[in-house]
Amino acid sequence: MRRLACIPLSLAGIAIFLGGCAAFVSETKQEYIRVKSATSAAEIEIALEDSFIETYKNRATIAAAFTIDKVDRRPHPAFWDGDFHIAGRAPAIGLPVVAEIKNAVFEQDAVDRVRGVEGTGKPIGLAGAWRLWSEHVGKAAEVQGEDLPAGEATNPDHVFEIHPVTRVDDRKLLGSFHPVEGYRPGKAEIVFKVLENARCRIAAQGRMTTMVIPTGQFNDVEFLLEVGQDRQLVVEDGRFVSGSILDLKGNPLVRKLRMVLVKNTPPEMKIRSLRPGDRIHVFGLPRIDLSTVSWRVRHARDNPELLSLNLPYEIIIVGVYADLN
Repeated sequence: MRRLACIPLSLAGIAIFLGGCAAFVSETKQEYIRVKSATSAAEIEIALEDSFIETYKNRATIAAAFTIDKVDRRPHPAFWDGDFHIAGRAPAIGLPVVAEIKNAVFEQDAVDRVRGVEGTGKPIGLAGAWRLWSEHVGKAAEVQGEDLPAGEATNPDHVFEIHPVTRVDDRKLLGSFHPVEGYRPGKAEIVFKVLENARCRIAAQGRMTTMVIPTGQFNDVEFLLEVGQDRQLVVEDGRFVSGSILDLKGNPLVRKLRMVLVKNTPPEMKIRSLRPGDRIHVFGLPRIDLSTVSWRVRHARDNPELLSLNLPYEIIIVGVYADLN
């Protein structure tokens, strides 16, 4: 592992100094995630209510009355990731939440709206792709439904995100789903190798299901998607598409994986018309696949080994690159 001195204090300065060196920034960012995770536990426990799992396992998005505690001073520069962080709480979620506006420099009205209610305790309507993931975890277990105090940071310890945001109040942000110019997501051959080898332990007790998953997971990835033979699952807020994952040279990495597409975003409108075998160059964010978690729990009585298999994940497609369209 490359050594970085004083990472928590110097990382942003390194990124700004290098300006447009997107490949270095992407590598350094992942190094920071892994170094930070080494100071936490190697695994994180996440306990969700079964009713929440069943409600959202086949939904692309979540909508909530969101109380905003802290927001970024300004959007991240494009070479960092172009996002704008919003930390807060929502009773419908019951976990610490960070919402992220993608390509936020082009969404000034939405940024101004969340700034207007920051720290006031007045909820605002907010919606977007739900994302359960273990990139920015702390040492304590995350248990849905516990009382949550107001936060003081824009990126607190959390496992739940609304990312990307699709609506702030009545302002829709569907057009923000496109690659961030100047930013390089994680390399497919590295990210998927890690994800495919990650493990997950699941335990169901009462009305809760607990997942134990590795911390410090990669946050994003660029890859080729080859649309599979399975019929696309169309739901109220989007669609789910199964396909094969390839690196940018066309080498196969994952035989079959589920993609999440948010309704009426540019990626969803492009991929909805593709046929089996078609390929498309995309940018995605991994999240826990709650449909697989639910299936494993339901079938564990007959096959207990299902509760200790590989990490169940899927990819939210947040951008389509122009080169293979």
